[in-house]
Amino acid sequence: MIRLDNISKQNGHQILFIEASAALQRGEKVGLVGPNGSGKTT
Repeated sequence: MIRLDNISKQNGHQILFIEASAALQRGEKVGLVGPNGSGKTT
């Protein structure tokens, strides 16, 4: 299991998300989609 609790991301003065949470169980898949430079790798 992978669990993320209350994470936030800000790019300069632009807030991308605040206090997001997610949980993945074994075998589940997720994809991160966004434009270049949006912080997907970070």
